[in-house]
Amino acid sequence: MPEIKIVNLTKKYRSIKGNEIITALDGVNLTIENKKYNTLLGPSGCGKTTLLRIIGGLIEPTSGRVFFDGKDMTDVSTQDRNVGFVFQNFAIFPHLDVWHNVCYGPAVKGWPDEEIKEITEKNLKIVGLLERANALPSELSGGMQQRLGLARALATKADLLLLDEPLSALDTKIGTNLRYKLKEIVGEYQVTAVHVTHNQEEAMSISDNIILMKKGKIVQSGSPEEIYDRPRSIFAANFLGKCNFFRAQKISDYQVGYHGKKIKVAKKIESENVILGVRPEKIHLEPKIDERLLYGKIELINFLGHLFEYQININGQTVLAYKRIKEAEIQEIFKIGTKVSFWFYPEDIFIFREPKDLEEELSPE
Repeated sequence: MPEIKIVNLTKKYRSIKGNEIITALDGVNLTIENKKYNTLLGPSGCGKTTLLRIIGGLIEPTSGRVFFDGKDMTDVSTQDRNVGFVFQNFAIFPHLDVWHNVCYGPAVKGWPDEEIKEITEKNLKIVGLLERANALPSELSGGMQQRLGLARALATKADLLLLDEPLSALDTKIGTNLRYKLKEIVGEYQVTAVHVTHNQEEAMSISDNIILMKKGKIVQSGSPEEIYDRPRSIFAANFLGKCNFFRAQKISDYQVGYHGKKIKVAKKIESENVILGVRPEKIHLEPKIDERLLYGKIELINFLGHLFEYQININGQTVLAYKRIKEAEIQEIFKIGTKVSFWFYPEDIFIFREPKDLEEELSPE
């Protein structure tokens, strides 16, 4: 299975009108480990699909190189890269039944009939479609069609599996169930997988490694836990999960000031103006005003099934807090219009240098 190395990869397009150059990828450097489930995550237009297609040989880079296990594959054709594709629109033959969709690739490669039969049966069994081998794609549900697309991609014994928004065309429940099946199958085959998505929850649940992108660049890469717990930028903290941000000023090496309150932080601060980030689940609520703490008024309560989300107004800024609490208790203690105090532990604070344009950093685009 290949380790993929991307070296200074750039891709530029000319706009439709032809008078503007658009940079889809801007000097990307990246190493994708073999036998890992990797996710390219980011907002629409960030370059993740362009990167996937260059890895697969479907489009050529403007500059830069692509290596598989140290071998330069930049100018190698798609059919010679031993890559399997799973697309958003399923990409299966509508006129062939399930069995012949899966055995098509091995047959084109000229494999012996017995081997074709064996690999087709194995893959249909793994994706749970062996009993539907004689069905046409039109007779399958959306989830079944995507599983068929996966079986087709794996039947060629591809070393690398590239998945471009494979779950986005499915309804939420089917997509959620299939995402775990995807990871299970990829793990069983021990292939390297690169999966494109804009869905943060999807990326968090299936990835060994997330590659977070914005405007043609890699913002951060690492395990879901690493990026969520130790984001390196305001964008990373905001895009992967929710986060509260507070403008603050340095008071001492380990203290900042926010709304007249002194807040001790867990590490030395290097700049005068900073942005503090705190996850909603790290906000602790107190059902009364405490002048020593930050405080505000509950303006909205959202029931999210496994927890309640509180929107607290503090001098015009909305602060999100999550709390697991019985519904009877919320009616007695925390309700819309209630004034509450809140606090958080120093070790739960992210500290970022204040950017020139905070709104641009917080933009999902």
